[in-house]
Amino acid sequence: MEFKGIVGHQKAKDLISKVLARDRLPHALLFSGPPGVGKYTVALELVGRLFCETRSGCGTCRPCQNVGRRTHPDLTILASDTSIGIDLLRGVRKEVYEPPFEAPLRVIIIDGAERMTNEAANALLKTLEEPPPLNLFLLVTSAEKDLPLTIRSRCMRIGFGPLSRAEISSFVLERLGLPKKKADLLAPLSFGSISSALFWMEEQNLAMRRRIAEVVLGKRKSFLAACALAEKLAGDERALRIHLHFLLSLFTDLWLVQEIGDPGLLANSDMKDLIEGAAWDRPWILRSQEKVQETLGSLRYNINRWPAVEQLMLSIMR
Repeated sequence: MEFKGIVGHQKAKDLISKVLARDRLPHALLFSGPPGVGKYTVALELVGRLFCETRSGCGTCRPCQNVGRRTHPDLTILASDTSIGIDLLRGVRKEVYEPPFEAPLRVIIIDGAERMTNEAANALLKTLEEPPPLNLFLLVTSAEKDLPLTIRSRCMRIGFGPLSRAEISSFVLERLGLPKKKADLLAPLSFGSISSALFWMEEQNLAMRRRIAEVVLGKRKSFLAACALAEKLAGDERALRIHLHFLLSLFTDLWLVQEIGDPGLLANSDMKDLIEGAAWDRPWILRSQEKVQETLGSLRYNINRWPAVEQLMLSIMR
């Protein structure tokens, strides 16, 4: 299985290929790893291989094209930005006891499986305890620990790690056709995530990142600026998460400059003018990292983001 277009994850790809070669596909697979590294893309590639007329994932036959368009009658995708409720699982539980329409089996992808409500998770568990034949469940998660152990124990786990800086850099250079200078900037900022690399390609996101650094590091001391940034950041949870990870990397850079003094190690190499030339208080760096981590953790509980981010900005700014 070639996994066309999938960057990295050779161990995961080899494991899936071995399972397919032995024709011993389990009834449920759990794809677990950081967000934006390609888990969902691999899941779709696997479906394409299973449904393909030539069993090769050719991408040109009608089943492959329908998988690519997410319109294949034997492919069900459950996903939500908030929560996956019982109503979605009820519909699936009815379908799985019927034979597939066209393909040799039916595939149900649950993207963001950690967002299932307790009722939905219990409904899925009942199905996994006595799985009907000719069905494959693909659970994709970036927060495996939030899934009930009873569900995890009934799935074959395939782990995905962050991509290396070299893999991200190669993607930026070869797939996106951007210059090396851009690749050198994006690779360390992306934390091994293709989706983060694509996010930082947008100039307005880089500009927002710069403004955050200036306010936090005291280059633009302004209560109003901090509050305005908090309001802007709180509007998009995904963007907020990426910017919070940026803040973690920024504080790590401050620590590196303070303790090691090697600017070549900086993840935010374009911010040397902000980072160097000042004495950074170590307790403040550690305390600020803890507060950013606390804010990241609180996002799992559907909090009111605006006041939480505003409180964070005001508590860590110099």
